[in-house]
Amino acid sequence: MKMRTMADKDGAWVEQSEAVGIWPQGFVDMYRFRWAPMVRLARLLTGTDPAAEELVQDAFLRVGPRWDVIENPVSYLRAAVVNGCRNHQRRRKIERREIPAAGVADDDRFELRGALEALPVRQRSAVVLRYYEDLPEAEIAELLDCSVPAVKSLLHRAVQDLRKVIER
Repeated sequence: MKMRTMADKDGAWVEQSEAVGIWPQGFVDMYRFRWAPMVRLARLLTGTDPAAEELVQDAFLRVGPRWDVIENPVSYLRAAVVNGCRNHQRRRKIERREIPAAGVADDDRFELRGALEALPVRQRSAVVLRYYEDLPEAEIAELLDCSVPAVKSLLHRAVQDLRKVIER
């Protein structure tokens, strides 16, 4: 069985067993256990698998060199993933304005994903962080750089919009 690879400090790909010599053991362990959950989080925020994996890899590369000075590496990693996804969505929004999108038929299996993608980035981020990551509103407010009442408002509006789209 082949082990998942990760990038070293120079961006070259190495097997995880080799990575222990390059990165601290705690960082390698976090990579091993938090990779899949962070990719799922990024996938929900971006709506695409390849972008999610790339954004999570970039987030790990930002955390790695700062490993010794970060107080809460998992929270720092989550914030790096969320911020990377927000930047990715901003770029996609600009690209969509420049390149007209072809009509794509919706598949019922992806109704929730499509409804999430239709939400504004901040609302989508709040929904995913609250209901998927199960974070408290105070932590969401910190990640999104807003107040707790703003998070409550984002969640309220997002749920209203989702109910309009998904009627079951």
